[in-house]
Amino acid sequence: MKITKLISSAKLLERSTNYFKVVRHYCCPPGQEENVDSGKEQNVDSGRKGLVVGVYKCRDKLELTPIAQEINQKSGDKLAQHLNKLCGELTLGKAFTVTDVLPEYSAVAITCFGPKDAGYNVLESIDEARENIRWGVGAGVKLLKSRGCCYIEVDPAHAPDAAAEAAELAAWRFQMFKSKESRKNHCLVNMYGTEGKELWTLGSIYGEAQNWARCLSDMPANKMTPVDLAQAALDVLCPLGVTVEAHDREWIQAQRMRAFLAVARGSCDTPMFLECIYRSSAAPAAPVLLAAKGVTFDSGGLCLKDCKMMMDNRGSMAGAAVVLAALKIIATLKLPINVSAVIPICENMVSGQCMKVGDVVKALNGLSIEIENTDMEGRLMMADALVYGQTLFKPAMVIDVATFTHGVLMATGGGAFGCFSNSEKAWRAVHAAGVVTGDRPWRFPLWNYFHKQITNDPAVDLRNKGSGHGTPCLGAAFLKNFVCCDWVHMDITGVGKVTEWGAVPYLQPRRMSGRPARTLAMLLHQLAACSANHATQDQQPTPCAANA
Repeated sequence: MKITKLISSAKLLERSTNYFKVVRHYCCPPGQEENVDSGKEQNVDSGRKGLVVGVYKCRDKLELTPIAQEINQKSGDKLAQHLNKLCGELTLGKAFTVTDVLPEYSAVAITCFGPKDAGYNVLESIDEARENIRWGVGAGVKLLKSRGCCYIEVDPAHAPDAAAEAAELAAWRFQMFKSKESRKNHCLVNMYGTEGKELWTLGSIYGEAQNWARCLSDMPANKMTPVDLAQAALDVLCPLGVTVEAHDREWIQAQRMRAFLAVARGSCDTPMFLECIYRSSAAPAAPVLLAAKGVTFDSGGLCLKDCKMMMDNRGSMAGAAVVLAALKIIATLKLPINVSAVIPICENMVSGQCMKVGDVVKALNGLSIEIENTDMEGRLMMADALVYGQTLFKPAMVIDVATFTHGVLMATGGGAFGCFSNSEKAWRAVHAAGVVTGDRPWRFPLWNYFHKQITNDPAVDLRNKGSGHGTPCLGAAFLKNFVCCDWVHMDITGVGKVTEWGAVPYLQPRRMSGRPARTLAMLLHQLAACSANHATQDQQPTPCAANA
């Protein structure tokens, strides 16, 4: 059965004596109107207005940005006077507020944008000029937000898009389940001035989409079931021109996705399988296929997770949230690229029907899989999704995103997501996207050494755990058996879930991060630009043809 965009949020689908309800899950109590994308309240008190201005730190001296110079001139040199006092304390990621600069602003946050000559840092694999803007803007917005400012204007400096991303991300609050009385007003952010407005709008689109991913990932499991996640995709993506089809258990069984169903059968909540299709008339035929793991709650199954870790595993659908956010970005921008997405969604629960250690299931491509660890359910789900997506869409490239292994977090400490690829060109594209967005990938090996460790059982084709250490590499080696074209695997366990340590100033600690939604969208953005350039070159006549 298909659930299309024509289904309203409250419609019940009757099936004999039973039914399941496809609902939009409100991110706030009933009766409180809200922006479904990011959880913004509409009743914003605009009485407290703030401004973020930046300064560059050049050795031991501070240099005002052009916007800061304008504000300083308007204030009669008051800004410079404050800077003289703060010179030794103002460092990257820190901000200070002053209240006597201009009467129209209840508070002005002075923040540091780092060195003026910052740029691409090879050792850090990041564009420090852009990331410094994010750090500075994020620190300033969060400080003004804590002071009760409801409308904040931001100095965009030399990177309005990066400033907008940071402003949107820093202004976000997750307070959907607080009572009305205890909620704080949402901060609206905008750029100061008009120069660079198009870039600011672009950055806002990126930031708001990541906030949507944060909201989806952070929802409690009883408020974000597989059906709820499918409905959220329908509600947001269909109005943007994305075709979304949500299939239930009956359809999944008809497709013979036995590996996926082995995971889903432990839960009473019906599994869903999402197909999302974005098409551009200006793009070549072969699409990019996105695949994502959508486990709305992961108990670990019979290989039960530790109680302390289980709370965070409502975010095991962070991969699905990231892919949906990336689709939202490319559809909003109407990029000239064809993208398809397949997302298996279910819960991994303990019950009398759940999969057992030692079970053997067949994937959609006929390979047999021995289930050695029920907590490695993502490999089973993604196997069927990858085979189905490639068979149906015949993609030019496959990109899968999943919270796959705890080993990536141990390896990178949350500083980067793990990246595996069978294509050097594809890896370079991911790396370039991470440089721009600040959400960096780190490449792990995809060697035959790991392949042998998951295929060394004489009784079955594959083992879902394998032998030895290096779980991120073993997980990627497993998935490699289900792809037949250029492929990128993003293991986002270290960045997609709760941000606990090393959090950047523009993200909120102890909340889901929505990473790396901007990197995935930037990758698709760059692929679209490359395709458009090639198409333009192909249409231009060669010198011989022109002379003829």
